[in-house]
Amino acid sequence: MEFSSIFLVERGLTMLTKTIVVHLEDTELGRARVATAAALAARNGAHLTGLFLSLEDFDGDLYGRARGRALQSAREDRLAQESLDARLHFEEACKAAALKSYRFASEIGEDEKDLEAHARAADLLIVSDVQERTLEDRFVRGLPETLALSSGMPVLVLPQEFTGAFDLKNILVAWKSSREAVRAVRDNLTLLRDAAKVTVLSVGTSEETGLLPAEQVMHFLERHGVNAELRKDYGDSQAGQVIINTAEELEAEAVIMGANGHPSWRNLILGNTTRYVLRHHRMPLILSH
Repeated sequence: MEFSSIFLVERGLTMLTKTIVVHLEDTELGRARVATAAALAARNGAHLTGLFLSLEDFDGDLYGRARGRALQSAREDRLAQESLDARLHFEEACKAAALKSYRFASEIGEDEKDLEAHARAADLLIVSDVQERTLEDRFVRGLPETLALSSGMPVLVLPQEFTGAFDLKNILVAWKSSREAVRAVRDNLTLLRDAAKVTVLSVGTSEETGLLPAEQVMHFLERHGVNAELRKDYGDSQAGQVIINTAEELEAEAVIMGANGHPSWRNLILGNTTRYVLRHHRMPLILSH
């Protein structure tokens, strides 16, 4: 499948974004992700960093000295080739998008703080949700929540079968009176202003009177030039399920929401709603914490 680097329409994904980091992998989904990142960087005149990661936990001692060394050598050769392939495709995509500023970086090891350092130097991070088939997939699938809770930056999470074609005219904002939801709205004001349709979905078990109730956030958005519609669901259904069902009903092209949880690189404690949406979304998510 071929992916064009120009697929975002004029009123599409536009932010005050000058540094973007995209997670690289030599897969069809990874190539779609790079096409998205390159097009977004071109639209915003942004710098793009392509980051190849491998945090596989390999203990050669489990196989004996000789066998362990052979396996370790084969692993290093494989990762080096995967890194090279990812770099070549990344650079081709950047040149096709006529980017003026881009950089490839490779982190192979077991220290996730390298990832955190790259993440915190960006305005936007782009990753994907994947099915767990290998230990590496388990790490990759953990990237969205890890980055959302630890980076302090908005994270664009592309769904498993993403093809690289979306324009974000129709956006759903999942609202709860929380610090994370406030952060998500503020992080994406420019994107919301540019959208043709914005729906704010207030979910919960009862009317909330906390940090910023739904009616007040509607006034806030209006003052910032965002024309939005408010929907409420205070029923007994699980909030994550309500968000997914509403997004599909509205044919939303993306969901913006706060990521609830407590960040820890070794032991993520993710909120139930955030976890549910991450496991069931079929449209791009933009998460803030």
